[in-house]
Amino acid sequence: MRSIELVLDDTADAVVRGLWQILVDAELPSLGHAGTNDPHVTVVAGETLPVPEGLDVPLPTELRVAGVLLFPAGPGRHVFGLGVVVDEPLARFHRALHEAAPGAVDSSSPGRWAPHVTLARRIRDVDLPAGLRAVTAAAPLPEVLTVGGLRHWDGEAKVTTRIA
Repeated sequence: MRSIELVLDDTADAVVRGLWQILVDAELPSLGHAGTNDPHVTVVAGETLPVPEGLDVPLPTELRVAGVLLFPAGPGRHVFGLGVVVDEPLARFHRALHEAAPGAVDSSSPGRWAPHVTLARRIRDVDLPAGLRAVTAAAPLPEVLTVGGLRHWDGEAKVTTRIA
């Protein structure tokens, strides 16, 4: 699978990594266990997604956090993340990127895309209350995450190409 992702600036990256560590410390699933992952928002994903060229739309500068977001991840499990508000600049950027890099899966198409920063994959449903308590106990969830750039990830080749 390939994806084009918004990466966060150093400050926002540290905030998300802090949330990952809170989950690790609580002995819950967390992307903090992975070690090689970077906090990001996948904008488009697909098997044959090319690196876009000549993208003619400004990169969003900020992502407004909508709150906690859950996606089904199999029986009794969910992806646990921070949902991102699709405001007009982000929607415009998403549409332009979708056109510049054809081959996206349906779930990353305009009108179906649910942008988010993943905190944990496949967290058990019974652990969701503990996960929510853990990430909100020390401080409120961030309201805004600042964008630091754009990259293309080729999961098969394990190659990251910085786009902006």
